[in-house]
Amino acid sequence: QLARNTTSNDIPTLIEVLRSPLLLKPVAQQLNTSEGALASRITISQGTDRSGASGVLEVKVTGSKPSETEKALKALSATYLQAAQEQRQQRLADGLKFLNQQAPELEARTRQIQNELAEFRVRHNLLEPLTEGASIKLQTAELDTKLLELDHERNRLQNARNQIKNGTLGALGFKDAIGGLGGGVGLTITDRDQALLTQLTEVQIDLAEARTRYQPTSSMVTSLEARISQLEPLLRREQLDAVDLALELNSQRLVNTKNQRQTLNNQFLKQPELIKEFNVLQGRLEIAASNLAGLVTARETFQLELAQSSVPWRLISPPVVGGTPIEPSLKKSLLQGILISLISGIGVGLARDRLDHVFRQPGEVKEDLGLPLLGHIPHVDFFQGVREDKRFLLQELDLSVGSDSDKSDKADAPTRQQERYQRFFYQEAFRNLYTSLRFLNSDSPVKAIALTSSLPAEGKSLVNVLLAKTLSEMGQRVLLVDADMRKPQMHTRLGLNNLSGLSNLLTEDDQHWSDVVQPVPTYDNWSVITAGRRPPDPTRLLSSKRMHALVADLARGSDFDLVLFDTPPVLGLADAALVAEHCDGLMLLVSLNCVDRGLPKESVARINSSGAPLLGVVTNAMKPEQQENAYGYGYAAAATYAHYTDTDESDAEESTKTLAPRFQSWLRTVQARRQQLMRWIDS
Repeated sequence: QLARNTTSNDIPTLIEVLRSPLLLKPVAQQLNTSEGALASRITISQGTDRSGASGVLEVKVTGSKPSETEKALKALSATYLQAAQEQRQQRLADGLKFLNQQAPELEARTRQIQNELAEFRVRHNLLEPLTEGASIKLQTAELDTKLLELDHERNRLQNARNQIKNGTLGALGFKDAIGGLGGGVGLTITDRDQALLTQLTEVQIDLAEARTRYQPTSSMVTSLEARISQLEPLLRREQLDAVDLALELNSQRLVNTKNQRQTLNNQFLKQPELIKEFNVLQGRLEIAASNLAGLVTARETFQLELAQSSVPWRLISPPVVGGTPIEPSLKKSLLQGILISLISGIGVGLARDRLDHVFRQPGEVKEDLGLPLLGHIPHVDFFQGVREDKRFLLQELDLSVGSDSDKSDKADAPTRQQERYQRFFYQEAFRNLYTSLRFLNSDSPVKAIALTSSLPAEGKSLVNVLLAKTLSEMGQRVLLVDADMRKPQMHTRLGLNNLSGLSNLLTEDDQHWSDVVQPVPTYDNWSVITAGRRPPDPTRLLSSKRMHALVADLARGSDFDLVLFDTPPVLGLADAALVAEHCDGLMLLVSLNCVDRGLPKESVARINSSGAPLLGVVTNAMKPEQQENAYGYGYAAAATYAHYTDTDESDAEESTKTLAPRFQSWLRTVQARRQQLMRWIDS
């Protein structure tokens, strides 16, 4: 590698360094310009157009004057080559300095480990724990063999003693037994023992010969037998004493041998820890020695590299100034404009398609879900922020209706006309919804109806309140039940107390639904059952038999013409489906311009899977829609409502004379243009 003078570089970092003020400062001083201005004129790219080599940098400098540009190129080429050499020398010098700083520490560490290894050998009186452990294991095996031999001899001695004691081992047999044991047992036949054995043997031989010659009762035979009976006890006692002495000696040898083996075993058990400690020290010493050797080698290598003076970079192409200007280029700019416009248009269209994934028209909901459209609730500015501000809705409605006769100021004529227009707007919408409900089933009209939505804050409670209010004003007896025991809203909207309600009715045995019904003030035909205390498990209460009996009692009774249930959203909660199982049907509220198209589909699938009867959908306009529906059904309905609500001619005349502020006119114009742009993008 040193002979080839090869080096590796981080090319992106090198490019940034070449364009930095650190290197451009001397060149900028020669050209009488600033480093930033010079850097903005320099372009450095990796590779060339001919080969695309990754190790070649192409430097381009733009300028208004060819002579100054050529001067800048030459100054840059000289500066870059000099900087490359200085950088290489500085890098090697820094590396060598670092190695010299690390050398004493590595040498001290190596000596420390060598001293620890020497102290270990002195402390434990060994050189190689592994070899000495093998030697101890061999000695232990020899002692095990000796123990087996001693145990075998002890058994033979014990057997011989038993035979002597029982009288089954004769003099000749005792000789054979003693001779078979060998000399290692400490049992020998003394001269006295030998004389007794010899006498007994001779007497036994004489007795055998006498029995062949004389009668058993002869004096010769009886005297010999008497002699034998005298010698045998003496010999047996001597033999037992000899065997007992040999057994005692054998026991002592067994104890000594076992003690020796235990001592060796204890030494061997210490060997693994010693071997482990020795190997750790040996490994640390090898690593330290290897690091030290590597440092010495690297230091020698850096010293050799510092001795070289060659430049790591070469100028492979001299500076050349082109004769044709590169900027401005009409063809390039025109092509870029076309491509950018095309890509921008496609991007805007795709963004519009991806971000605008909501229902815009009631017809889209009906067509997409394949369900009957029971009604459409238009947007009314008066109800904006009712949920967020927790406003007392009925009081504001009553005040707005009751104050019409008191508004004599002509300056309020457009406001009064707008309020009457919106009031008539939502009243007609709810009347149409009630008409759709009546014609759903002519044989057995629906009486108990639940309303739900896909997500919270779609306006379920507001729609229920306005529907009940509208029907009560039509003379219908309406009962509104707040079945959202998780986050009730009805008592706040209607200004009622929530001390006792549906949860009390389902949990307390002594409660009857008539005990918790509260009439709505100033509305004779409108009654409400609030949610009551918040239970720990609303799902269990809504699926209970008491809930079923309550809905059946309210539906079969003649006290109310229509019973409305306000329920939580169907997605994520089972409350709405459980309530709908007890009712005649369930309506799904779909908010326009607000809810993702996939959520109502998921809600319909969830309702169908639960088996609850789904009557249809009700759409709710969450934002103003006059501009969007300017040429559709919404425009025609708005014109009709405006015609019927414009009953006060004086107010109408006054409204024609009153001009809107310029800001409102400008805002409506901007909104109209925006809606036209959105429709153009959608098309």
